[in-house]
Amino acid sequence: MKKEIFLFCIVSQFFWMHHASSGNLQVQALLRDMVVVQLDGKRITLFKGRAAVSGLQLISSDSYEAVIEYQGKRKKYYLGNQPVRTHYPATTSTAKHQVWPDRHGMYFTAGSINGVGTSLLLDTGASVVAMNIYHARSFGIDLSHSYRRLNVKTASGQTTGYAVKLNTVRIGGIQLNNVDAVILQGSYPERVLLGMSFLKNVEMQRKNKMITLTAKPY
Repeated sequence: MKKEIFLFCIVSQFFWMHHASSGNLQVQALLRDMVVVQLDGKRITLFKGRAAVSGLQLISSDSYEAVIEYQGKRKKYYLGNQPVRTHYPATTSTAKHQVWPDRHGMYFTAGSINGVGTSLLLDTGASVVAMNIYHARSFGIDLSHSYRRLNVKTASGQTTGYAVKLNTVRIGGIQLNNVDAVILQGSYPERVLLGMSFLKNVEMQRKNKMITLTAKPY
């Protein structure tokens, strides 16, 4: 019997990145034609096509990488400054991860799935972690496997999905194993939705505009 999973995207396209540094330059947030960087402790927002700020010029950017000119040199930046995989210390029972909203009030964060760095959209309206077929390939999921087929209702309408188990899902120092997820055909969702199959297993607290996720005690 086909199972319906309701996915409602409650936030937009923006995400936080872990340290992608070049000297004192760190990329903290990234989306198309806009990045947020930190230079010598100062946070700077750069837009493609605008004048350089503090010697920084955004040449191009999308959800996966940016080209920034700094001190006369152009460099490509990836999520966590890692083109493929990211590595984190072991999870502890006191691990915390803080997420701030963008100017639209949307919550994105950097993390990893199956050890591969990605952007994650906090979505309490999604039953499970959800991704498109292209995300799944980048996470090393074997799409030739006969996964359980689902009818999935999304904000964009009904589509076909496949139920999978993710080896690991990690944000900051918090890691969960064997996390339920769904792969949707096509390019929706554009960002990986960090749904309740992950969020129900951590403590969530909102203070002012910041959300703090805390690993639950063992």
